[in-house]
Amino acid sequence: MFSSWSGSRIRLRAIEPDDDTYYRDFADDITGARDVFMVEPPRSRERLRKDIERTGLSETSDDSFALAIERIDDPGMIGAISTHRTNARTGTFSYGLAVSQAHRRRGYGIEAARIVLTYMFTERRYHKCLVDIHAGNTASLRLHHRLGFSEEGLLREQEYLAGHHCDVVLMGLLGREFRKAQQATPQSHE
Repeated sequence: MFSSWSGSRIRLRAIEPDDDTYYRDFADDITGARDVFMVEPPRSRERLRKDIERTGLSETSDDSFALAIERIDDPGMIGAISTHRTNARTGTFSYGLAVSQAHRRRGYGIEAARIVLTYMFTERRYHKCLVDIHAGNTASLRLHHRLGFSEEGLLREQEYLAGHHCDVVLMGLLGREFRKAQQATPQSHE
């Protein structure tokens, strides 16, 4: 059965309170946490569940939502993707993507990004996606180049991580560029 929320190997679904194990494990992955955002202090299971419930309430507000990434052949949350900074007037949005350490470099992230980009450009009529990526996160920079994003700027020493300031790369992708890149690129297991 075809679903616009499924790819060849993963599906996107609502985040459930039982997904707290994924978030606890991700918080323990200091390198992954730094790549995505920042290292945070440990949270209690109850606090984590409340945070997950709060995230779930924003699933449809102003086109901002958060979804779990799970493998079709082995259900269970392996990552998350969320849209934010949605602006219907300018037609711009951003998104964030995280995949657990055990499932990185298998193409799950790029497949999840394609699903969300297709939805936002095709169903919600957004014009441009903007992302900001820590300059040292070479895997994310490579993924976004493969999706067709272009570097649009550099924020020098913008973030403070692991004891030093680091640059942030600004990248953008227009809807027409994404559609053109998808027509030219076979959807293989990347």
